[in-house]
Amino acid sequence: MDRFLALFEMVGVLARRRYLIGEKHFSSLGLNHSEARLITLLSQGGGAIAQDALTNAMHIDRSNAGRALKRLEQDGYVVRRKDAEDKRANFVRMTDKGRKAAGDIVKLRKRIAQTFFGDLSEREAEVVLHLLGKALVEKNTP
Repeated sequence: MDRFLALFEMVGVLARRRYLIGEKHFSSLGLNHSEARLITLLSQGGGAIAQDALTNAMHIDRSNAGRALKRLEQDGYVVRRKDAEDKRANFVRMTDKGRKAAGDIVKLRKRIAQTFFGDLSEREAEVVLHLLGKALVEKNTP
């Protein structure tokens, strides 16, 4: 098999594995993978962001992101309000519960990452990170 195709398939396997492991571990916080990602992105965005920007950063369908945000809002992690300037748009803000969850998610992700790659050394992880970074140059993204 072509080496690029093999690499492409391996990245897919790793992505599926990461998703499944995330689902398992994030459930201990009462969250699913998408909800944990939304909280993480919201936290990285300073705790408040336009819903469309948050959805675009997720790279998932708007309806899926909307369902996850609805659950996060119902459970008290976020508050959504109509944008003052554009009444068709929502603005999402983290609550104190959301900020606490963001900290818990960071700790959990660190623990997951430490075991995810098996026996890779720090140096090997650095090399893989560098090489995969080359694949993410703007000209190669859809």
